[in-house]
Amino acid sequence: MSGSHTSTAGFPAQRSALDRVFAAKWEQFTRLKRTEDTFERGQHGLRRWLAMPYITFVIPIDDPALRDQLAAWQSAFADMMPYLPQPVERAHVTLHYVGQLRTSAWMLLPHTWERSALGWIAARAGAALKQCREFTIGIGPLNAFSNVLFAEVYDGERECLRAIRLRVRRALPLRARPPSPWSYLPHVTLGFWGQQPIAPLAERLRPFRDAAPLPLRVSRIKLTIYRRDRLPATPDILLRAREEVVAEFSLAPRE
Repeated sequence: MSGSHTSTAGFPAQRSALDRVFAAKWEQFTRLKRTEDTFERGQHGLRRWLAMPYITFVIPIDDPALRDQLAAWQSAFADMMPYLPQPVERAHVTLHYVGQLRTSAWMLLPHTWERSALGWIAARAGAALKQCREFTIGIGPLNAFSNVLFAEVYDGERECLRAIRLRVRRALPLRARPPSPWSYLPHVTLGFWGQQPIAPLAERLRPFRDAAPLPLRVSRIKLTIYRRDRLPATPDILLRAREEVVAEFSLAPRE
């Protein structure tokens, strides 16, 4: 996928704002010396003990052409990834992180939930999403955090992604809105870097920074449980990750 970084119609308003944020993330990445292996870090001590399943609202990526593009991007960096990427069939944009699923009744930790509460969470979200209509977002170009390769995600001129995220969050109690050390930045995770020098990765990435975003029609949202708690971290840890769909919400067609 190639073309002007600003040529895709439908995203100019959002791109003017998000472009600056994503550009700052890119500059931050290129200034680093080495990547961060968050899987390896998570194997030790308390972090491993707390590797509970996490609960999220996600936008699934169903479009076959877009899945093919995501797979092509993953393949372009396959020789630089110590961990095999998860299948594109599970590719998604995280809309809102709810918290973690308790694996034991005595794990009374902040922002953790018993399975019996998930139906109530789904009902609250479903009521909030009932009147929402389909919308379009843009996927791409590529960028990087210190630990992952990702595709940028852009909202449309009507900022429907922002609006629907706010609608879901406001429908849930504060306990279902965990604090985050970073601001929400929509993206599609494509693979994990492990630990290695940044310079060769940045050099490989630069040609992919000029691609125009591909459109994705958002017609449904899922409430899911993701389990990535099989440690130690082997190269196929993402392939072995399990996804459980708790509820699915269809958006009304836009007239």
